[in-house]
Amino acid sequence: MLRGYLVCKKNGEATRRIPVGTSITLGRSVECGCVVDDAAASRRHARVTAEGERFLWKDLNSTNGTQLNGVPMLEGVLRHGDRLQIGETVITFETEEYVEEVEEDGSTTTFTETISNWQKSGQVEAKEDRAENLLRAIYTVMNEISSNYEPCPLLDHILQTTMKAIDAQRGAIVFAPQEGGRGIEPCPVCHKYHVIVNGRVQRVAQRDFIISESVAQRVIKNGESLLYQDTDRDSEFNVSESIRSLKLRSIICAPLRGKFGIFGILYVDSDSPKHQYSHEDMLLSTAVGNSAGLALENARMHMQIVEKNRTDSEIQHAWQIQQGFLINEWPEDDPRFQVYGDTRPAKTVGGDFYDFVQPDNAHVGLLIGDVSGKGVPAALTMAQLLAEFRLNSRNSLSPSEVFSSLNETMCKQGVRGTFCTMSYVIVNLESGRVLCASAGHHPALAVGKGDLRIFGNATGPPVGILPENPWTDTEARLKPGETLVLYTDGIVEARAQHTRSGRAPLPDEYGMENLGRVAAEHYADTPREMVEAVNKTVREYCAPTTPHDDCTMIAVKLLANHK
Repeated sequence: MLRGYLVCKKNGEATRRIPVGTSITLGRSVECGCVVDDAAASRRHARVTAEGERFLWKDLNSTNGTQLNGVPMLEGVLRHGDRLQIGETVITFETEEYVEEVEEDGSTTTFTETISNWQKSGQVEAKEDRAENLLRAIYTVMNEISSNYEPCPLLDHILQTTMKAIDAQRGAIVFAPQEGGRGIEPCPVCHKYHVIVNGRVQRVAQRDFIISESVAQRVIKNGESLLYQDTDRDSEFNVSESIRSLKLRSIICAPLRGKFGIFGILYVDSDSPKHQYSHEDMLLSTAVGNSAGLALENARMHMQIVEKNRTDSEIQHAWQIQQGFLINEWPEDDPRFQVYGDTRPAKTVGGDFYDFVQPDNAHVGLLIGDVSGKGVPAALTMAQLLAEFRLNSRNSLSPSEVFSSLNETMCKQGVRGTFCTMSYVIVNLESGRVLCASAGHHPALAVGKGDLRIFGNATGPPVGILPENPWTDTEARLKPGETLVLYTDGIVEARAQHTRSGRAPLPDEYGMENLGRVAAEHYADTPREMVEAVNKTVREYCAPTTPHDDCTMIAVKLLANHK
């Protein structure tokens, strides 16, 4: 017999070899068994279905179409080595022969013939035939566990297989409520109830779905399978209002067991006096419930892994975009100064940023900031602030005026609760005069030969907190040969282990003292060499772990003689 596989490979990722099983959907949605992370892919783009020894594929009315071996097509038969192309993504189809295990009596462990007929509800099967059908149903469901990663099709297949095996009138799979909730819940993927009536699978809304909730809740609570027959007059459920109102004659309810508990039930009922379920039917439903629970957990974990991979990919793209906003090419041909900045995010995307501007030929400006929070929201806020800063810094030589403009924009357009500490200095290249404004940020350092000065303490709160807040400029002077350093709290608050083997205990944080010492040791170096030296000692200080916060620095060194 043949098994089919979809082989997907993306640059920088490991090859995925996904079994087709009975059917599999390809698309951008995490509900699909084969998720295609391509902008040209529709949410449900195409489907591959196994029919005996053949594998058929069909485009699901996608927006951008599908190609088979480079030719646009809508459907067809897949053969080993065929290539389905969606956008820039190419998925290779492979088949693999597998041999059925033959028992000593010549029988096989793979069941291929029909289990039962829906028209047999009034007939009685021989005991041997009954047992064979039950075993076939259990095998079919367990086989589906290893070949179906799509929760909704998996639920439908479990219902079809189980209801066919026990010749059931009506069945459903429902889910336990979330913690603190009551009642029963629909499928968490499609938000519908999966039901089957007389062999026909349906997905219905809550208003069209009624079962005995008293039975369902008991099984969810106790985790025990339940068989109800109205011939048992002593049954406690004969007084159940839901059973009486629905005129139910027989019910089977089995828990769906996962590794971490019960998260749903397999429910079967009948309102026909000739359609009573047996103890064997309940045993089958219980076995299916255990297998189905594991299958659904596998499908859920697959969706979570796919979603995580997609999120990681989006974050990586966000980091690339964020890097595009930051300056990576520094001026090297100006004899009056040298400048360099660097950021090292604790996560893939950080909230720290820096910038360098030249409002006119006589001045340079250095900005450093730290947006509250981490990840993509912080990166988006950073991008907005940098765009506004570059616009406002062109027309003002006052750092405090620039902050006021940024604050006004951020209070109007920013997300509530998001703020940013910032420090902005403007250096006059002719006189060495420095103007500095700090919005709740760490002070700047001036590093020279035998001289280390701190200036530019905060003159107002972070940007984005108060709609109207005045900052003031503080003044200092930079001598020829000195380097001005701006940094974020990820540098000075980098944490070390409490002790190290063979050494005295270290303080918890890297601190201003270490920053000043390392900067002073490299006073004669270029800004780049000084920044890299500090980063190196920070990493060594935190080893074997890494800094818990973003580490960002920018420095400018004054080279020319001044009046």
